[in-house]
Amino acid sequence: MRSGLSKPFKQISRYYDNLMEDVKYERWIRYLLEIADLFDVTHSPLLDITCGTGNSLLPFTKKGIKSIGVDSSFEMLEVAKQKFPHISFIQAEAQSLPFSSHFNLAVSIFDSLNYILDYNELIEAFDSVAETLLPGGHFIFDMNTPYGLETIAKQNTRQESADLISVWRNEYNKKERLLTLHLTLFIKKGNSWLRIDEIHRERGYPEAKIREGLKRVGFKVLGTFKCFELSTVDRFTRRILFIVRI
Repeated sequence: MRSGLSKPFKQISRYYDNLMEDVKYERWIRYLLEIADLFDVTHSPLLDITCGTGNSLLPFTKKGIKSIGVDSSFEMLEVAKQKFPHISFIQAEAQSLPFSSHFNLAVSIFDSLNYILDYNELIEAFDSVAETLLPGGHFIFDMNTPYGLETIAKQNTRQESADLISVWRNEYNKKERLLTLHLTLFIKKGNSWLRIDEIHRERGYPEAKIREGLKRVGFKVLGTFKCFELSTVDRFTRRILFIVRI
């Protein structure tokens, strides 16, 4: 058995889709488009920020929405390009997107922006997204709340198949609103097992701070929802969906 601590999403990229096989991407996108239609959002062209291995982008392209995916992980994008050679993928950080006034809609799903641990960098990401949008363009994204991260920390998980075992061990710093997720993978290779260890961190931001950051770069918040619902946010909301306009 070999082991090595890895940069998040570097070595697990080949196994990411197996880890996320229970995620209903079609449901995610159907919900996002439902919210978009409530606010008369123009869907195309669309930018999927932190697109990972591309599964979140595919439902858009199936609907004929002209789309581009960006992610900071070279390894995750290599998987995406192999799976979906007909889709354009570009490596870029959310804080420094290489576009200017190009998209009518930008999206980021699955609490990806919680991985930005510094508040000023989160504002930089908002500013970068604003720069990519055409006048009147929209940004739809979700983020885990501090309450949601604290809830996740109470649930260590283990998934097991014939050739892949994953173990998540979680801890939450309430003062820092910081969730640390220790991921260990065991991958069967012939008669032996390869071990991979990664550490993932997410920071929870109060809704008021997110709104403040959005306003600072020129976004207008049109609505917030309990994710996957049309309900208003309350103190027990674990994940918030934002829709904003520049």
